[in-house]
Amino acid sequence: MAHNENGARLCPMESLIYMAISVTKSLEMMVGGLIAAMEGVHRDATEIRRDIEHSDARAVRSYEQSEQRAAASCKDVRQDRRAGWSGLPMRGETLSEDMTEVKAVTAEVTRWKLMNLGALGVMGWRRRL
Repeated sequence: MAHNENGARLCPMESLIYMAISVTKSLEMMVGGLIAAMEGVHRDATEIRRDIEHSDARAVRSYEQSEQRAAASCKDVRQDRRAGWSGLPMRGETLSEDMTEVKAVTAEVTRWKLMNLGALGVMGWRRRL
């Protein structure tokens, strides 16, 4: 037979009631522990969600900053190109002077070909003279 907290013997009906109360207290403790655990899980999930939102916001800011840097870099390159284009007419004049020399050499080589001479033959021919 079962005994109560004072050590007195209980009748079978009292014993069942005492057991039911004991089981109920155990269940209440288990449910309380589960509720506390679920509150902890909910708190952790909320913190994780907040961390993800902060991380996403940082990623967006970082992307925007990199886009701004890239745009500034492209702008600098375009300005450098424009500054370089301003000197082209002078370069063009130099190029046309070089081209007149190239045309003279090309005409001389064409004359050699018409005479069936190669460049080495011409060099040898001139040395003999």
